Amino acid sequence: MKNIKKQLENLGFSEKEADVYLAVLKLKEATILQLAKITNIKRTTVYHLIDGLAEKGLVNKIIKNDKKYYLAENPKESLNNLLAEKKNIINSISPDLKNIFGQGALIPEIRIYRNISGIKKIFDDILTCEEKLCRYYIHSFNIEDLLSEKAVDNFVKKRIELGIKSLSLRSFKYKPKREKGVFHAKQLREVKFLPESAIIKPYICIYDNKVVVISTKEERIGFIVESKEFADAQKAIFDMVWGKAAM
Repeated sequence: MKNIKKQLENLGFSEKEADVYLAVLKLKEATILQLAKITNIKRTTVYHLIDGLAEKGLVNKIIKNDKKYYLAENPKESLNNLLAEKKNIINSISPDLKNIFGQGALIPEIRIYRNISGIKKIFDDILTCEEKLCRYYIHSFNIEDLLSEKAVDNFVKKRIELGIKSLSLRSFKYKPKREKGVFHAKQLREVKFLPESAIIKPYICIYDNKVVVISTKEERIGFIVESKEFADAQKAIFDMVWGKAAM
């Protein structure tokens, strides 16, 4: 029970709010007096807490024999609805918060990620691409060797679902098994090939105001450079090479 209470507090419940909510779940339906007794919280405070839980859609009120009883809504549905509501609030205020954060001088940022779990976070970030276009440099380094074939397949599937197009400048040596027999157009991908003299070992992706660089599986390190000027410069170089590259 203590662990559940702690998890509820992690979701934003106050200590007393968690106590009252757990008591309602345990009793199935209860009066304010019953809740006050089982939680050792003053009745006036329980009234306030139960109103807050009702506003969040976690408990409901019924009247039987002129008495008010409180019962919990289905925890899975009500907590999921609460999380969805919080997510909607975050999404609605994020643009304004980003504008506030971005006011004044634009400060470039470099984030470094180590090991497999960190590199997976890089791919999660790529899926946030707002301009729906990612530019890639890929040599002979298969990203599947670093992550897994399943993880890369899931990434490609999500990219397609999100409508993010891929422009891939790659070496003739790069021939992943997952693309065998697959039409690039169906996976929102265009491919052109670099000359053999162009050896670019890291996996590089350019999108929005970001440039991702992932080193080979021996080093297992990646980083994201977030800088509009740097990203724009890399896009210009990529587009110039793209225009001259072989189909």
